[in-house]
Amino acid sequence: MYCGDETGSFIGEIGSHTSRFGYGGEDNPKLVVPSFTITEDRNTSNNNGDNKKRRMWTSALQSPSQTREERMESILRMTSSSNENESDTVEWSKIFPQTNPDAFLRQGDSVENWDSLQTAWETSMVTLRATDTQKHTVGGNPYIPKGTSTTKSSSTVKSTPSEGKCIHPLLAITPGMTHFEGVGKEYMAAYKRQQYTQYTEIFMEALDATSMFLAPAPMLASFSLGRQTALIVDVGAGGCRATPIVDGLVLQQSQRRNGRGGDWLGNITWKALLNEYDVAPTPRYLLRNASVNQKESNKVQSLWYRQAMNDLMYEVRTQPFVTVQSNDSPKIRVPFLKTKHSSSPSPPGSPDSVTRSGASYELPDGTSVDLTSSFGRDLQQLPELLFSDTLPFAESKDVQSMPSTFSSAPLHQLVKESLLAVGDVDARKELTGSICLVGASSLFPNLDTRLSQELSNLLPSFVKPKVVASRISVERSCAAWIGGSILTSLGSFQQLWLSRTEYEEYGTGMAIQRFP
Repeated sequence: MYCGDETGSFIGEIGSHTSRFGYGGEDNPKLVVPSFTITEDRNTSNNNGDNKKRRMWTSALQSPSQTREERMESILRMTSSSNENESDTVEWSKIFPQTNPDAFLRQGDSVENWDSLQTAWETSMVTLRATDTQKHTVGGNPYIPKGTSTTKSSSTVKSTPSEGKCIHPLLAITPGMTHFEGVGKEYMAAYKRQQYTQYTEIFMEALDATSMFLAPAPMLASFSLGRQTALIVDVGAGGCRATPIVDGLVLQQSQRRNGRGGDWLGNITWKALLNEYDVAPTPRYLLRNASVNQKESNKVQSLWYRQAMNDLMYEVRTQPFVTVQSNDSPKIRVPFLKTKHSSSPSPPGSPDSVTRSGASYELPDGTSVDLTSSFGRDLQQLPELLFSDTLPFAESKDVQSMPSTFSSAPLHQLVKESLLAVGDVDARKELTGSICLVGASSLFPNLDTRLSQELSNLLPSFVKPKVVASRISVERSCAAWIGGSILTSLGSFQQLWLSRTEYEEYGTGMAIQRFP
């Protein structure tokens, strides 16, 4: 069925670690930036009465200004350890990693800073020329939006090509979480309505969108793999999440998620390096600024330092020597259970003494890690923590009640819990045969094979699980964005946009009813 001409949509996805923006119909996003903004207080206020100037944080090499007071703000909700007052300046040696995976359960489940969300969309639209009035014209004549005065001279209009409004429909990809900080269906529904209302008001009022749509990330991830029914296993920065999708609809009460994601693995690595060498590794921006002002470089803002350390630990765990072992391999071990490792290397010729990237790895600050030592072998098996029941640096804490969709189980147990929560037996069988692995933290080598092996041992013998994972890294890390690009390119989808006319007539109530 074809219901109209396709329009070049503008798609944005705000993740807990990175944000992705681009145009519909393309095979990958054109702009990928961290999901954090830099806020600077200023003396004068803008038209909205806000005296803060915001810009996107673009690189881990970017350091705070030495002359202006700047602080970092996250767009989505972060862990409890990151909610401290990041404007306070502390010694970087006194900032410790968060090793409890339950602290990451609520990371990225909802938008926490709406001003930063608006800044991210405005910056991406300017960078990708979504508001450029001369982009789709012939002979350089600018597009003049309806209702705009045409009394300006042509030279004046051409000198400011970005003054027009965005004529592209906007698709925002929401996190798709099913439980937030409250408990119960009533609170969850109210919180979702509040989030959708804020999204709609910002897009229609602040961004002056002509039309818009909101879609959850798990649903779009299944579309990117050409499936209407699938169990989406998203291994991202904020944790692992298993979400059943049946006929394009999210089964909210069957979703399960834990806090074992990329950021948690990075904190475990950070803690292990701190225990092994008694000194925390130095992030790149402090190394870059140390020669400028060594005295001030010892004082950092906590959130700024944490995110720079996350990026540094991301470099470590994405090295070729970090891989996932087969479940029947004799070399499987739970990493970092020892508080201090011996520095003696493995015997020459042993399997553990051979690595694919040499015998050592050097951090940016010059710290050398011997990959043939006990610590180095633990570092190579870091992804094993996704499947392990025993965790390093575990702290005994009081057990707190959690919503039914939260879990502390490893990845394969998480998938089983999500499948058992599906009531329809036929749907459960179809979901078991279409387990789709997505997320940037799922790119460890052999992770899909290991997950398939663990599920085969865990599920009944008459159930044959099938794990589907793309071999192209961008298709896995940007699965939701690619699904949105495919969806907005369909002619049958064009009737589902929420237009400005409908918004002005019915308000945000239409958005709550229409968006999934």
